[in-house]
Amino acid sequence: MDTGFLRVLLNPGRFFEARMQDEPSLKVPALIALVIGLIGVVPAVLMANITTAMLPAEMQGLGVLITIFSAAVAFIGGFLAWIIYGFVFYLVSMFFKGEGDLKRTVEFTGYGLLPQVFGGIIGTYFSYQLLSGLNVPPMTSPEQIAEFSESLVNILTTDPLAQVAGLASILFLIWSANIWVFGMKYARNLSTRDAALTVGIPVGLYILYTFITFAGWL
Repeated sequence: MDTGFLRVLLNPGRFFEARMQDEPSLKVPALIALVIGLIGVVPAVLMANITTAMLPAEMQGLGVLITIFSAAVAFIGGFLAWIIYGFVFYLVSMFFKGEGDLKRTVEFTGYGLLPQVFGGIIGTYFSYQLLSGLNVPPMTSPEQIAEFSESLVNILTTDPLAQVAGLASILFLIWSANIWVFGMKYARNLSTRDAALTVGIPVGLYILYTFITFAGWL
């Protein structure tokens, strides 16, 4: 792995301090977002295949469109996550009188997504294990589709593999948050405390929302 990436993961403070000496560049962060999007295509296609199998025989032709749409949404999702996080951090940091370029903020946010590459690989592996061998019985009524959908949700929330995957995604998000704290400290000229709040508030709310949603499925 490139030593720059290792510095982002293991010593983000020094990495971002050094990056401040150069002009903002979105090339590498965009590459990271691209990789995350590509990884996300795999579970999206698996779910699209299951969705297609649930359709009545006369609607099976929609499977290709469903797969293409699901893959496109997953692919774009990597870029959307990058931009949304960057804008949210920029806006929240305003409350702490943050100073700094929006492009720099978005750049450093992109570097902080690097742990999500590993998280995405692990999540894709677990998704494949859960979904690739799933048998979808023939369904001819809305009731059968609803019953199977409920059982699928149950698998995705209570299966030990799904729970491990969910925990892993949160741990990798926390790792990203740690990197973002240092990124916002330098990109927005914040104290460590204010940078931690800038990142911790939105990320903490997202993790809380995830737990609440997961609990609602149980």
